[in-house]
Amino acid sequence: MFITHKQAEIFLDAYLGDDSIQCWQYVEQTTHCPWFYVKVGRRQGSEALTSMVMLPSISALEQLLNEQGADIRVLDVQLVSPTYLNGSDGWKMERLLEVRETVDDLSKEAAYVYSLEGGHIYTEALGASTSDLQNFRIIFSATPVSRRA
Repeated sequence: MFITHKQAEIFLDAYLGDDSIQCWQYVEQTTHCPWFYVKVGRRQGSEALTSMVMLPSISALEQLLNEQGADIRVLDVQLVSPTYLNGSDGWKMERLLEVRETVDDLSKEAAYVYSLEGGHIYTEALGASTSDLQNFRIIFSATPVSRRA
């Protein structure tokens, strides 16, 4: 989850012609969980715009993927991972190639497998035993053809 603070708000006169939008200098993340930095393409009339969206969870990523259509497209996804997931001494941002969900047959707990550019694979087991992971569901794939395979 991301938190905003009143003192970080920036007051602009109708950002991109939309006065319902609030702008912030920064946001705060309160949990040490992976999150997603997503490049999104939007169509506004005859103009094509790109922006970056910070998504705090897999469910938020899935929601954005499901909202894709003529006016919005996901162009690229970066996984931002904490130390416990990436095995380093700090946070990392890496291009996400695929994220899959599976359920441990014994515990019935969900697990997520992140495949990243450069060959790294991270498994977030959420209580599941990684030895019993089967029946994957692809949530995101950078290769659209394999997404539905």
